Amino acid sequence: MRASDVPDVVDAVVRDQRIANEANHCIDARVDRDTLTDSFRRRPTPTWVARDTTRLRGHLTAATLTRPSGHVSAWISPDAVSFDDPATLGALYAAAGAEWLAGGVDDHQAWVYDRPDAREPWVELGFALRFRRGSLDLSMHDVADWPPDYDLRRGTLGDLDLSMHFNRLLDDEEHAGPTFARPEPLSREETEETLEEPETIFVVVEQHGTPVAQCIAFPLLPVRGAHPRTLHLSAVVVEPSYRGRGVATAMLDRILAEARQSGFEFADVTWRTANLGAAAFWSAYGVTPTYVRLQRRIDRD
Repeated sequence: MRASDVPDVVDAVVRDQRIANEANHCIDARVDRDTLTDSFRRRPTPTWVARDTTRLRGHLTAATLTRPSGHVSAWISPDAVSFDDPATLGALYAAAGAEWLAGGVDDHQAWVYDRPDAREPWVELGFALRFRRGSLDLSMHDVADWPPDYDLRRGTLGDLDLSMHFNRLLDDEEHAGPTFARPEPLSREETEETLEEPETIFVVVEQHGTPVAQCIAFPLLPVRGAHPRTLHLSAVVVEPSYRGRGVATAMLDRILAEARQSGFEFADVTWRTANLGAAAFWSAYGVTPTYVRLQRRIDRD
C-alpha cells in the first residue's frame, strides 16, 4: 500500500461498515475517519491492495500477536480487509499469507461480518468457523418472570473460589465434544483482577443458599462496530443439574434490566460455534449475530 492508497482504503472500510449497519442495526456504523487514516499511515505491518486502472478492488492487512506460549498469530479485523469478489480476496491472501508464513506466522485469524458474502469466501480459502459474536438491543428486550425458590445476589471477592468453580465447569464443557477445544483457562489472579474492577457486575444465583449459577459482565471496551454503551456478558454458567429451568434466562434478564436503567443500550456476547448448547441458548435468548471469527492453521509438514 502506498500513501496515495490510504484514502481509498478508508473509504472502503467506511462503506463496508455502513452496509453492515444497514443489514444489522446491532452493528454501529460510526467510523472515525481521521483515526483510521492515521492508523493505516502508521501501521507497522504491511497492507496489500488490489487495484484496477480506475479504483481500489480490495485491501488486506493483519496485526501479529504473540501468545503467552510464544506462538505468533496474524489477526485480521473487519477494517483490515475489503474485497469486491472472492477472487480478489484470494489474490490478496496469497500475497499476504506468503509473507506471514515466511515470518513464521502460520496461525491466521479473521474477524469478519457474519454475512454469507463476507464469511464464505474465507471458508473457501480453508478457514474454519471458531467463534460467533452477537448483540442484543436492550430497548427491545422483554423480562421473564423470576423463578420461585431462587435468589440473586451480587458476588464479592469472597466468592472467588466459587467463581473459579464455575469457570472450571465452563472449561470442562469446552473440552468435551463436539467442541474439543483447549482454551487457556483464566488464572486465579486474572479472575481476581476482573472481580476487583469497580465496573464489573458479578452476580450469583442461589437456591435455598446453594449457588447454582453465575454471570460476570463489564462495559465493553471501544471496538469498531460495537455501540458505545454496550455491556459485555461473560462466564455465564449454570450448574448442570439446574439447567433447563430458566435460571440463566432469569439471571440475564435481571442483569440487563439493571444495565438498561444504568444507561447501557446493547449487550454483547461471544461463543464457540461448535458449542451447540451455547449457540442454541443465545439464539433463543434473542441475540443477533454480528461477527464471526475464522481460523486457519497452516500445516508445514
